[in-house]
Amino acid sequence: MDGPAVAPRELLSRGFLDDNTALLGLSGATLDLVRSAAPSARVEHFQGGVQALLHRGRVLGLPQNGVPAGSADGVTVVFGLGLGDTVRTLRDAGTAPIVVYEPDASVLRSVLELGPTDLGGVDVVCTLHDLSQLWPALARGRAKATLVRTAGYSEAFPEEERLLIDAIEQLVQRVSVNANTYRVRSQEWIKYTLANLDVLTKWPSFGALAGKFPGVPMFIVGAGPSLARNASLLSVAAKKGIVIAVNTSAKALAAHGVEPQVVACIESIDVTDHLRDLPFIGRAVRAFSLASHPNAFRMSAGPVLPVYEGLPQLSIPLRDLTGTQGLAVCGSVSTLAFSLAQRLGASPIVLVGQDLAFTGGKAYAKGTAYEASSARVSEDGKEILLDWCENVRKTHDAGGTAMHDKEPLSPVTRWGGGGTELSGPMFSFVRAWFEDAAHVIARDLPELRLVNATEGGARIAGFEEVPLADVLEGMPDRNITPERIMASAGAVPVSPERLVAWARAQASLTREVAHNASRVRKFAAHAGRAVRAAKPTRVHRAFDGLERAEQALRDSVARAPLVDAWACAEIDRSMGTSSPPLGVESASSDALRSAYREEEVATIVEESAKALDGVLGEVARRFR
Repeated sequence: MDGPAVAPRELLSRGFLDDNTALLGLSGATLDLVRSAAPSARVEHFQGGVQALLHRGRVLGLPQNGVPAGSADGVTVVFGLGLGDTVRTLRDAGTAPIVVYEPDASVLRSVLELGPTDLGGVDVVCTLHDLSQLWPALARGRAKATLVRTAGYSEAFPEEERLLIDAIEQLVQRVSVNANTYRVRSQEWIKYTLANLDVLTKWPSFGALAGKFPGVPMFIVGAGPSLARNASLLSVAAKKGIVIAVNTSAKALAAHGVEPQVVACIESIDVTDHLRDLPFIGRAVRAFSLASHPNAFRMSAGPVLPVYEGLPQLSIPLRDLTGTQGLAVCGSVSTLAFSLAQRLGASPIVLVGQDLAFTGGKAYAKGTAYEASSARVSEDGKEILLDWCENVRKTHDAGGTAMHDKEPLSPVTRWGGGGTELSGPMFSFVRAWFEDAAHVIARDLPELRLVNATEGGARIAGFEEVPLADVLEGMPDRNITPERIMASAGAVPVSPERLVAWARAQASLTREVAHNASRVRKFAAHAGRAVRAAKPTRVHRAFDGLERAEQALRDSVARAPLVDAWACAEIDRSMGTSSPPLGVESASSDALRSAYREEEVATIVEESAKALDGVLGEVARRFR
């Protein structure tokens, strides 16, 4: 015999496990945890033929009378799988999407070994990281969620429940902030990107440096209040590796006599008043987003390696133009700088001045343009009250985005442990992004060292906490200059001819959207007339044609994502302010209201596509 005999029941359980993990699509850490876990629960029979799980003396998943309703327009999170009865009730009620958070992988394995599951299509995770990875696809921009608890889990896993609630709140807030920013800024991003394309004819993109600096330390310098503790050491860091200053920290570095090799900026707000007088702005490499305010590229003749974010509406067409991928980013230029460092092959990646908290009641480091901004806890202890300095308000008011004056209080573990720091959603999103990145890197690139040398602010899970002086100890001098960085890029800029061809191709895709939007508009108007005429046959034919036209429009928008970004804000305003034409308000027909809404949205998309077509035509003429 080749090995010990395996009991038939064990073979059967393994088969069920394999089939069920495949059917549920388990992946990532969840799959690893389930496969390595030992089953820990068994089915227990109760009075009346009721079944539930018995796990370490606790009953999990007894059928409930009146399962709470799931989310009608968001994500329903089920805390605990049990035997799946709660999930089935929600699924059968038509609630979608649903995700199950099972806090114990050994319980999940027990259930998956029982027999074939009927829960295919329902997402199941055992880690909050896997939940965060799934969330964007589940939420689809909807900033709502409902937590439904399977019986017994709150008592058995109270700490896991608390952490889940915190995670859901952060995920919902992140979607809300990202969606709001996208709706407000998306058309502006496209306009600025198209206005800045001439930069690509002079300089290669930063993506040309991919893999060019393996093993080189990179220091990502934020503008957190703790920056002063390490600012004097950053001149040493610049000799050991590459210092990337973000636009808000650059002024503070200049005040300490530090000259970074790279300055990064993604602001669509005009911040040139804070940058143009920097003593190194004409020498440092500007890693500026193509969606930045155009003045950012015009304030100096110094070297530029433009970047662009991994937002699909931008990255898909720009990838076709530049041949490089967009960079992962989460609302903070520091996350873009981190993605740059990873793309270049850097190690270690060291965070400095990344407090992600209101350390000492301050929002920014001393020496920055925003240093006078402060924060304090409200009297009821539930909120952070923000007192932004005049520079912050002036800059954001000029960009049309007023700063918020308060946000929910979210205390976080302090760097180095030993207490907490004040924080809130504006920082928690970025911290969660760094922690997600660290989780993936630990799994896929374990040789890449991540260090948080901020020496203040919030702890970032997955990063070593080491004082900057200790990080620098023993590192050899590399003396990498901006000139060497530019020489390493070694790529040919985009030719005017390629830009013309790209602009014309995008314009062609945009015109296809306009054509299909026009068809939807006409079909929707026809459907509305058919409903008013109360002709069932005509109504059926009209809505059948409308459905086909809508699918063609969706397909064409997918091929022309710039249109999606261009039209988003106007569609959002329309949804919130417009009202049906006279007579529809009192109409009982949902079909009539639906037809009107389709006509209105199609009109906006058609007009947006035509406007964008005109701008793309100007781009083609500019480089012809």
